[in-house]
Amino acid sequence: MNRRNFLVLSIGYFFILFNYPLVRAASTTFFVEAYGAKASPQGWLVAVLMLIVAVASSNRLQARLGFHRTFIIVSCFSAMIFTLSYWAYQQGFKPGAFVLFSWKEVYIVLQIHLFLAYANSWLKREEFLRWIGPLGAMGSFGGVLGGLLTAWFARKWGTGATLLLGQVFVFLPAVLALGLEKIAGTQATQKTGESPLKSINTPALRRYVASVAAMVALTQIVINIADFQFSLVFEAAIRDASERTAYLGNLYTATNALTLVLQLAVLPLLLKYVGERMLHFFIPLSYLLCLALGLNGGVLLASAIFYTYLKASDYSLFSAGKELLYHPLAPLQKYGAKYLTDMFVYRASKAGIAAVLIYFQSPGMLIGMMVTALVLWLVLVVFTFSQYRRLFT
Repeated sequence: MNRRNFLVLSIGYFFILFNYPLVRAASTTFFVEAYGAKASPQGWLVAVLMLIVAVASSNRLQARLGFHRTFIIVSCFSAMIFTLSYWAYQQGFKPGAFVLFSWKEVYIVLQIHLFLAYANSWLKREEFLRWIGPLGAMGSFGGVLGGLLTAWFARKWGTGATLLLGQVFVFLPAVLALGLEKIAGTQATQKTGESPLKSINTPALRRYVASVAAMVALTQIVINIADFQFSLVFEAAIRDASERTAYLGNLYTATNALTLVLQLAVLPLLLKYVGERMLHFFIPLSYLLCLALGLNGGVLLASAIFYTYLKASDYSLFSAGKELLYHPLAPLQKYGAKYLTDMFVYRASKAGIAAVLIYFQSPGMLIGMMVTALVLWLVLVVFTFSQYRRLFT
């Protein structure tokens, strides 16, 4: 393995997750200020529409330009969108806050999953099992520091300055991407013009990718219901804009710190002693345990704990387990599968639950939807690994 390339990859991933707390906390604060937390589902719906266009454009760019140039274009365009939307909101154009909130859901998906798709294609399976923990930990460490900086910077300089500072670190990973070596699978589309989505070309493979995509959809249904529950409690508990941004910065610090612990301490043990299949069972079962303990209640601390664990386990345990499901695929197939699941289905499922949450917001209904999704998730784990064995073992 080229250690220099891994170092560049790790630093780039560090800055991707470093910039996210700055951008996310600031854009969320502006959105709540302008529209209120109950409008979050509408913001998620718009984000999906944006993501459809972004994924289609990214897919075409990937086919023509390869990973490196595509990543640079995505990063620079995102920084421009954030800066112009903030300026428009400051000039009294209220929808600027809506664009900020929605685009922050899009850019992070594109940055993270382009980077992880590159890592998945570059590392061999044995190397991936060995290094995905440290790579994820590097990103989580960036998220911890980014969250701490968000909390301090927002109180000292305000929410707007926090958002603008974030744009420096949205752009920085694009500079680092230039230093990553070119590999087969990230550049092959330049020569053939073949779309990554078209590489998933057999019925058995499509069924397998569809089962992974369905699993991703269920995770996002559960997590975004919890996100919505937390947003309602958070809006009622904290009123000041700078304090909201600072609180979210601290919350994201806690989330990334827990992600770091899960990646470095828990994930290696689970993969070593219980295996990939049991890892995928463990995640929804742990969520059901949290529900049984009542951590999704109307108290801010309890809601924050539940939210933190769901986000941290999604970033660490589920993210690593999902990447391992992609690993038997050919390089171009990995990109096609990740485009479908991690970019489109990931946000389409969020849009679907957002549409439901516009009309159904009672606590009993929210808990019922979460439990139903978790039970279906457990059933889907069985089906996915059945497909896995037929295709790859």
